[in-house]
Amino acid sequence: MMSEFLLSICIPTFNRADILNRTLAALFSNPDFDEDLIEVIVSDNCSSDHTKEVVKKYPLVKYYYNEENIKDVNFTRILERATGRYIRLFNDTLSFKPNALRDMLKKIEKHLETKEDLFFYQNMFLNSNTEKKIVGTKEFLNEVSYFNTWIANFGAWRDSFTNIENKNKFASMQLLQVDWSLQIAESNRGLVIYFNDFFNVETPPKKGGYNIFKVFISNYLLILKEAGLGVWTIEIEKFRLFRHFVFPWLVTLFVRDKGEYGFSTQGGLNTIMKSYWYHVYIYLFFLMLIAKRVLNVMNK
Repeated sequence: MMSEFLLSICIPTFNRADILNRTLAALFSNPDFDEDLIEVIVSDNCSSDHTKEVVKKYPLVKYYYNEENIKDVNFTRILERATGRYIRLFNDTLSFKPNALRDMLKKIEKHLETKEDLFFYQNMFLNSNTEKKIVGTKEFLNEVSYFNTWIANFGAWRDSFTNIENKNKFASMQLLQVDWSLQIAESNRGLVIYFNDFFNVETPPKKGGYNIFKVFISNYLLILKEAGLGVWTIEIEKFRLFRHFVFPWLVTLFVRDKGEYGFSTQGGLNTIMKSYWYHVYIYLFFLMLIAKRVLNVMNK
């Protein structure tokens, strides 16, 4: 047994016992899983289902149970319990695609002796299966955009995570990982991002428990502002966010039942307008949306 793990896979969970069971089963049956290199930690956020019984089936899991639901602070707590050289958050809905875990371990080993920080991002846009070397928060944001909000994209050397200041500063905004990533990128010591198709994702029956527009517009943009990013950098990110996230959601909400979602969309239009009212492009998108709705009605 190694004296120190290479990788800590940290799985925060809450009331998803059956999904967690499939996630752990897939992880431990993965041919590239090596118990000498990898530790698996589950931090249960006061689940009321049979999560404890599920975890007992997997003796290699280090299991922690919170006596109360501490919400996103659970992310901080589980990462602080990790002992691996590289620690990463892992949704309780994920499984590695073939060879993805092996490749991740190889890349972690490759960078062990360098001073470069390291991220692994699920593939997006044209950056699939690529390596990007960047310096600073501006370059970081240009490469990853709002995908830094997904917890499964966050990982760091344990030492880098330890050095993050005021880790729970944005806990109430439900985007701790954004602040952490920006602080790491701000160190300016160099950052390597690997983009690839790492994961299969199981969609839970209900997800969320938050107001999607408040979190991913108001809260996200406030964190970018607090990080001291320039006005132009934030405006570019606002456009990307609207084009690739906000607008598709508006289209979706026009044609699907809002009751299908476990998160709230209440006040969404007001939230959007508060951040975007002075941008001409938003009105062009709204015209496109209206035209699409009219054509759908005419074609029925």
